[in-house]
Amino acid sequence: MIKRYNMKNYQAILMAVVGIGIGILTMNGTIQNHIHFEDVLNEMAFAVVGLMIGLLGLIAIDYTKLLKGLL
Repeated sequence: MIKRYNMKNYQAILMAVVGIGIGILTMNGTIQNHIHFEDVLNEMAFAVVGLMIGLLGLIAIDYTKLLKGLL
């Protein structure tokens, strides 16, 4: 039997905001004040992973439940 774990909407929205925020702050160079990257490729990969986490968060949002709660 496979156990399925459903993500709550607030978790998915938080994941999307944090992931996209990390990606954008990395591309702006703001995050380099806190994290010192060894190479430019490491920084680029970090930004891409952050953006992918944000995209997965956007996919995970249950929009029908969100619209039902807003209306």
